Amino acid sequence: MLDQKIRVYWDKTMAPIGRFVGRSRISPNAVTLLGLLVQTAVAWLILDGAVVAAGLLAVVAGVFDVLDGAVAKARGLVSRFGAFLDSTVDRVSDALYFLPIAWLYAVDPDVPAHDDEWVAVLAMVTLVLSFMVSYVKARAEGLGFECKVGLAERAERVIIVVLGLLFDVIPIALAILAAASLVTVIHRIVHVRRQAAAGDP
Repeated sequence: MLDQKIRVYWDKTMAPIGRFVGRSRISPNAVTLLGLLVQTAVAWLILDGAVVAAGLLAVVAGVFDVLDGAVAKARGLVSRFGAFLDSTVDRVSDALYFLPIAWLYAVDPDVPAHDDEWVAVLAMVTLVLSFMVSYVKARAEGLGFECKVGLAERAERVIIVVLGLLFDVIPIALAILAAASLVTVIHRIVHVRRQAAAGDP
């Protein structure tokens, strides 16, 4: 939802940055992989219990997440493989939020406040639901349906997780994200069902 509303304005903002970075001749795919490297560092900080620092670094990872597209457009290197790689790395990046959070709360809590196994379970549930949000859209569009609906697209998911890390309110952030993701999955299934009912014999 947020992604669709701000995409035009965001693209205009990122265009000059993409042109500037593009002058270095770095490829968009390299930017994508550098973002994954930063996200790995975010995961390490979460495992170490430094959740606020992880939130700050996650902002940098988020910049890389949109910078690759800006560089691709600036250099005229938009490609289907680039889009495929970006989506694949996005799923890995999602896992690099939720799996470390589950570990922090269930296996190796750094402080008593992070010693809650139910939060680890919630993190895993949220991970599955986040994957389902993306899968339902990809599968629907692969079958020719339009599926640009829902509350919890990737932009919203990342913002909620980052805020949860920055303010160390991870359980609240996970609960909000899990609920929003579930609503989004149901919304998208219903949306596609209506299209199918109107067009299928």
